[in-house]
Order: sequence, then structure tokens, then C-alpha cells
Amino acid sequence: MHHQIVRRAGAERETLWVLLAAGAILASATLAVGLRAAPDADAPLAAHLIESRTGLTAAEQGLYADLKAAGEEIATLREAEGRAPTPEELAAEALPPFAADPSAAARGGHAWSLAGTGDGIAYAGVSAAPELAGSLVLRLDGHGAEIWLKRAAEAPPAPPEDAALTAAGWKRIVSTFTAGVTR
Repeated sequence: MHHQIVRRAGAERETLWVLLAAGAILASATLAVGLRAAPDADAPLAAHLIESRTGLTAAEQGLYADLKAAGEEIATLREAEGRAPTPEELAAEALPPFAADPSAAARGGHAWSLAGTGDGIAYAGVSAAPELAGSLVLRLDGHGAEIWLKRAAEAPPAPPEDAALTAAGWKRIVSTFTAGVTR
């Protein structure tokens, strides 16, 4: 009779290789994270700019959104008619924020007027309640729409150009997109 000794199945070598591979992966991941460049700090906005997400009240954010949409509608009407519609015509079409409805009153009750600029038009809304929402200017030119804000019941300078608005204390509303936006 022949006896053969069968050794138990061992996994010492396989375990050692798996542990070494896991250690190498962890070491390379640690090295990659350590060498990765830190994200750039957000540059502060210029003094004449205000961030639309963080610098506006809730009423001002609503007005800002309405004015962005109204800018596109006004540009379409301007192309079709060959002239800029008046605030009264926009109110008759119930275009926010020009329409005199309860939401307009709750967001500052702005009195809108039309003004010409060097290369475009501007709609100025003087706030009746600057504690809710400041006065606004929607400027439309060939480059698109710009919206300016001043937290006072004050009409903009005539004509409402960049230098004049900045000198009078108005701030242009801008939207910046950072990592916080996409969280």
C-alpha cells in the first residue's frame, strides 16, 4: 500500500500578492491625490459687479430671471416691429416684470421707463420699495442683455452707460459658475 501525504491547500502566496497589489494601489492613489494641484481660489468680483446667486435678495433674483427672459422677448419684438416696445406695451402683453400685477407689487412695485443708449435701449425700473428689491436697469444692445442694480429708489443716469452707472453706484449683475453651482 502506498500512502501519499496530501498537504492542505494554502493561500499564503496568493494572499501575499493580493496584499502587495492592494498596497501598491493605495500608495499610487495617495501619491496622485497629494500631487494634484489645489483648485484656484475664486477671484473676488470687481466692486461694480454683484453675483446673481449670492448677492441678490429673493425678490431681486425673481426680477433678474424675469428681466433675462424679457430681454429675449423684447429683442424679438424689436426685430419684428423695427422699434423698441414701450413699458406700457410690455405691461399690456402681461410680460413680467413690466406687468402691474400682485407679484410685481410684492417685488418692489417698479415704475418702468424706456431710455436710449449709444448703441441700444435701456429699461429703467425705479423701485417703490428698495428694502424689498432695488432699482434695476435692463440694457439691450447688439451684445445681449445686461442688468444693473442699485438698492435705492433712484433713476439711473442718462444715458445709462457703464461708466456713468458705475460712478453713480450701480452694480452689474453677473452669474459666475464655480464648483459650488454644480454640487
